[in-house]
Amino acid sequence: ATTTYKDLEEGIKKMSTTTASSKEEIAAVMEAAGQLGVPTDDILRFTETMIKLGDTTNVTAEEAAVALAKFVNVTGDGTGNVDKLGASIVALGNNFATDERSIIDMSQRLAAAGKISGLTSTDILALAASMSSVGIEAEAGGTAMSQTLTSISKAVAEPGEKLNELAKISGMTADEFAAKWKEKPIDALQAFLKGLGDMNDQGQDTYSVLDDPGMSGIRQYNMLQSLALANENVAKAV
Repeated sequence: ATTTYKDLEEGIKKMSTTTASSKEEIAAVMEAAGQLGVPTDDILRFTETMIKLGDTTNVTAEEAAVALAKFVNVTGDGTGNVDKLGASIVALGNNFATDERSIIDMSQRLAAAGKISGLTSTDILALAASMSSVGIEAEAGGTAMSQTLTSISKAVAEPGEKLNELAKISGMTADEFAAKWKEKPIDALQAFLKGLGDMNDQGQDTYSVLDDPGMSGIRQYNMLQSLALANENVAKAV
């Protein structure tokens, strides 16, 4: 059934009794959602998710609305599943040494490159949580990880020395790594980070190894090293 203006009014009234927010605050979030292009039929669920995030996390409901509306626009998910995304963000914030604002900020910066690489929305959120939990800052880290995802996608699309090097680090053949990247890129990325972590443990030189696939820029190298040292975090977050 199509959501009517009366349904929205009833929804605001009901939410004001079941959340810590006033009718005015709920209406403001609903208005922001409408301006952001959230379809009318999704608007009640979307608003309720944002209000809950605002009530229980360090992000305001309006900030969450703007950020997540943009995020689902980039990933192409649409706003119908935003309650699941909200629940994922809260679960990650509760289980990792980071907070919801940091996860949302990092996710926004990873969204475009993540989508192009074939990561799902929840993969992107998990990666964002892992990165922010080891102190990687959203602006520099988001750019560095986007460069990494783009480099790997390019290496897979144009098989050669770069792909061979990535596969070797990940403990696979080039064909295996390429197949894994095309099928489930987050698993290939985890294998790559674990391989880097193992190399660090064995005292091997990771800088020159990352130089071949063009991943030795200072920000990218530092980001990959931080994630490699805590590579089990990515698997846990996913």
